[in-house]
Amino acid sequence: MERCPACGQTYGLTHACPGAIAATSSALVEQPAPTGFAPAYYFRQAIGIARFDDGAILRGSRDPKALFYGIAIWLFGQLLATAAGVFPVAARGYEVNWLRVAMGIPILIAFSAVWALLQYAICHLLARWWFGATGTYMGVLRAMLLGSIVLWAIVIPYVGTIIAGLWSIAVLMRVFEEVDGIERMKAYGLAFVVGLCFWALTFTFLVPKG
Repeated sequence: MERCPACGQTYGLTHACPGAIAATSSALVEQPAPTGFAPAYYFRQAIGIARFDDGAILRGSRDPKALFYGIAIWLFGQLLATAAGVFPVAARGYEVNWLRVAMGIPILIAFSAVWALLQYAICHLLARWWFGATGTYMGVLRAMLLGSIVLWAIVIPYVGTIIAGLWSIAVLMRVFEEVDGIERMKAYGLAFVVGLCFWALTFTFLVPKG
């Protein structure tokens, strides 16, 4: 394995160097984060990550405060997912035990958190073992939590779940390319395979049938 001096990515025989990305993003990455309470700033950064902006991904991965804002964005996405599953049922006239729903939300959120952390950890470890990734798990986690704003798309009727799932996998691909510093196609393949496996397992074992 060789490491490209321009972009820092490792490669085998061939390499499509994204060196211009590092050059154009460096000024954005070095911008200091605002002090104090700054939800608008981190919301814009989350939108940037959802749009696959290189500077936003790297800046979020290196900002310790991004973790807490990312958690808030992720939690709101989980609440939207719960609402998207419950309210259509109530709107069709079926009886909903709201107390049971309220009691189940913390359990569902805790399980979803473990599920997401496990997915990111597996991708990161495989990237380090197979492709010589140079990033940190915490960096990946910060960027992915901010990027979890794409899960808000789940409120789109009929196709929201599919859009949110595929968009989340695409964000995972870009985060691993930028934060872990591995070659683009390797990042895409790794994130797609692991993300698709977790997505399939979710629908197979966790989504109620009937």
